[in-house]
Amino acid sequence: MNLKTYLISVFLSAIIIISSCDREPVAPPEPVIEHISIRELREMYDNGITKVDTNVFIQGIITLTPELGNVPDFIAYIQDSTAGICLAVTGTNSFAMDSEVKILCRGVEFTLYNGLIQFGDIDITSQSTLINLTGGPIDPVSTNLSEILQGNHQAEYVEIPGVQFKTTGTFSGTKIITDCISEADVYTRSAASFAGETLPTGNGTLKGVISYYNKAQILLREPSELDMGGDLCGVPSTIYLEEDFNTLTTNYTNVSALTGWKTYSQAGSKTWFSYKTSTLGPFVETTAYNSGQASVITWMIAPQVDLSVSTAPYMTFESAVGYDNGATLELFVSTDYTGSATPWTSTWTKHQFTRPPVTPSYYSDFVSSGKVDLSAYNGNVISVAWVYTGGVPSLTSTWEVDNVVIAEE
Repeated sequence: MNLKTYLISVFLSAIIIISSCDREPVAPPEPVIEHISIRELREMYDNGITKVDTNVFIQGIITLTPELGNVPDFIAYIQDSTAGICLAVTGTNSFAMDSEVKILCRGVEFTLYNGLIQFGDIDITSQSTLINLTGGPIDPVSTNLSEILQGNHQAEYVEIPGVQFKTTGTFSGTKIITDCISEADVYTRSAASFAGETLPTGNGTLKGVISYYNKAQILLREPSELDMGGDLCGVPSTIYLEEDFNTLTTNYTNVSALTGWKTYSQAGSKTWFSYKTSTLGPFVETTAYNSGQASVITWMIAPQVDLSVSTAPYMTFESAVGYDNGATLELFVSTDYTGSATPWTSTWTKHQFTRPPVTPSYYSDFVSSGKVDLSAYNGNVISVAWVYTGGVPSLTSTWEVDNVVIAEE
């Protein structure tokens, strides 16, 4: 290499070194975090994903927190315009109800707790960002009890018009609301600040968050959101027969101890009798269990009801079944039964009613029959009968009946 070439090479190297020293270091690019809807987050779980492994975030309104004590300290609910989900929080749960937040989802797992999808554990300090402390309240989703019972709207803040509580008392515990067709649970923790307040006694709109504990249940945010001062549904204009069996205070009292009520055995020797537990009853029941009889057919007949001036009569009652292995309960109506000890010799028409769920290993809750239309019997005197059919060894279910009403719309 000659001197001239060498000098040119040194000069160019110096320029490169000087240029390199003047260049600022370039920071690595920020990771891209994509926004997904809460519905899309829930769909991840539906598609079998148990842990989020992508850089995504959700953003929505916090609809329920432990502020009033109606959910545990580690629980919160969030909702956007597409869906809601229950959050499990680790550490201090400082989410504020009606605030708008963004939650980073990478690394967070789904769990299923008694049917409720939970997303967590969420560390508020590292995985959430407060967007707006007063971002809500979000508009509740308008729905009805039928949709809720079908499993729709889980973890969403909803409003349900045309409902009423079945009983009086306080909010504490599980209470039943009804639209006079369907029924659902409203659950309030005893630790809730409003647990001891009195339930509204009218019909109207209830707002709350749909949770799940083996079945759908509604959690209230606060009682002030309930507008339930209207006229009750299902209040009959005339009551022809009403029986709650509460006067049968001693277990195993034959139902015939009540005026006008009868029970007869068509096969075997079992009859209908009273029973109560520490929390339920009295009600009446019958069973082939422990009877030693291969065939058990037993009738329970209510006092006669005069529908000679009726226009829209109906019947309701509640039933429950225990250790259901196939023994049946059927409902019949007759216009020619005269009170004999062999009611099966009269003419009876079978009517369908809503039945409790099959419960092979325990007792079901009492379930309303729904309204059984009796308008076909206008102008008649009728008898109503419940007929149990079972037998040892394979058909020994216990059937229970309570709160019988025959009335006019």
